[in-house]
Amino acid sequence: MTASPAEVAASVCRALWGEVSDKLRSVQFGLTANHIALRFFFEGAPGDDELESISDVGAEVAADFPDATLSEEAIATTAESDVPCRDGWHTAYARREATLAR
Repeated sequence: MTASPAEVAASVCRALWGEVSDKLRSVQFGLTANHIALRFFFEGAPGDDELESISDVGAEVAADFPDATLSEEAIATTAESDVPCRDGWHTAYARREATLAR
């Protein structure tokens, strides 16, 4: 797989259409040679609808990059906590809020 971060970001953003709940704070991705890791940060624990949306987004992204493996992770946060962004990770979606930190 030779996808660029921009190509993966575009794929994730497209896959999020209609899947963003009011609890979703941020979606980030990590990219290695043959793997795309998706992290979904929620305010509070994600419910069944949010977990289904994660699967739907993952399936859409996987369809765009059939040579890559893909993993998805849901992370519960509190409204007061910062959303971390580790080195090597890219933000595809960020809810407007004062606590977004790098």
